[in-house]
Amino acid sequence: MSRVSAQAVEKPVRRRLPQDLDGDDAAKIAPSGKLVGAVTGAVKILRYLSNAREPVGVSRIAKDTKVNTSTCFNILRTLAVEDLVTFDPLSKTYSISLGIMELARGATALGGDLSVVRPLMERIANARNVTLTLWQPVSASRKVLVYSALARSAMRIHMAIGQRMPLFIGATGRLFAAFTDISERELETRFREINWNLPLTFDEFRKQVEEARESGWARDDGNFAAGTMSIAVPILDRDGVAVMAVTATMFAGHYSDDSLPELVNDLREVAAYVARVIEH
Repeated sequence: MSRVSAQAVEKPVRRRLPQDLDGDDAAKIAPSGKLVGAVTGAVKILRYLSNAREPVGVSRIAKDTKVNTSTCFNILRTLAVEDLVTFDPLSKTYSISLGIMELARGATALGGDLSVVRPLMERIANARNVTLTLWQPVSASRKVLVYSALARSAMRIHMAIGQRMPLFIGATGRLFAAFTDISERELETRFREINWNLPLTFDEFRKQVEEARESGWARDDGNFAAGTMSIAVPILDRDGVAVMAVTATMFAGHYSDDSLPELVNDLREVAAYVARVIEH
């Protein structure tokens, strides 16, 4: 496992992963052999349900995924038995199951056991009255929420573990842009694909990315979700690539600029702890 650090370095070099490749490049590194249609269909269905905002029926799933209706039904029935999807007999609809996280546990957080980080995250979440989350890139364009800790207050911000987001959105997005070897042209393309709640220009975003690279932390003032603010700190590997990021999310106006350094220091403590966990 690569040694990781919560501190920034000058110029990261990004490793290219199979999921970063497209077209002919991807085909060259893909295993040879015949693709199994049922497996391909199951993957399509799981990805579709992971992005669905509500439970969906078989006919709609089959239509949207372009999987034969009979095949779709059989795949869904199998996935339900394996606890990868949940079936509601009353509405006859399907949704993604938390059982999928069991399969993903080995890949999320680079295989580290993040349960040991929970006490520290919960202590900070309660002391600062914020929601703490850990995000990990899963492709060249997406990231996934792998861990979270909520404050015990009545009013709090909740985010579901396993949810996927565009890689460059939010405070973590500035960090993943800052500590990844990506061209400005590609970054602008990814930026314009994002549906910002509070829009900003690419020049503004690029400036914030540079500031994040210099300071080692990033901020999002309602661009991701209006009425909220988030602060994030990266977790870097030995090449200076952000392999994860820890974020504190709060309601707008909860913190003044003068008090933010203390929160950033808390996040750096979490980042250093997580770095040690995923190093082993």
